[in-house]
Amino acid sequence: MNSIVKITACILLCLTIGCVSSKSKATPEEITVLENMIANKHFEVRAKWAQPMASQSLNSIANAGLLPPGSTASQIDVSGTGGYFRMKGDSVMADLPFYGERRMGGYYNQNKTGIIFNGIPKELTFSSNNNGAEQTMRFSIKEKSEGYQVQAQLYANGTARLTISSTHRTTMWYQGNLSKHKKE
Repeated sequence: MNSIVKITACILLCLTIGCVSSKSKATPEEITVLENMIANKHFEVRAKWAQPMASQSLNSIANAGLLPPGSTASQIDVSGTGGYFRMKGDSVMADLPFYGERRMGGYYNQNKTGIIFNGIPKELTFSSNNNGAEQTMRFSIKEKSEGYQVQAQLYANGTARLTISSTHRTTMWYQGNLSKHKKE
């Protein structure tokens, strides 16, 4: 009976330790790096994962085996596509792959089917969250006849999450790595 109590206590201890959040707080140095990137408006996000809005057509594509290996209809590996979002000074630019549905007509260029924009954003705002470990960037931008609403969650640990809503397409989410933009 005594060994059962010890085993139960050991299991409970292991579960308690395992359930504790492994997310560590950002260091002051990481927060400073993030704040400097925001202040200088000089950073980029390299997309690793695309998360399209779920739809029957996307499920059909996934079921047909047409997505990259390791991908599902709700999370697609885009690390090899070169997809990026950048901010350089007052300008933002993006070239991100798009997996979803076009909701409205518009011009179609078979060579540029992704989310592509380049220009000066409107209504640009930054807000700090989580004691500076997270910055939220919001803006709108128009490219040709399509408008985009963009929200970027930028984290001190070097990751980012983008949400891009379009006037012509379903909403897309991207996850990737955040870094200072290196000159080309």
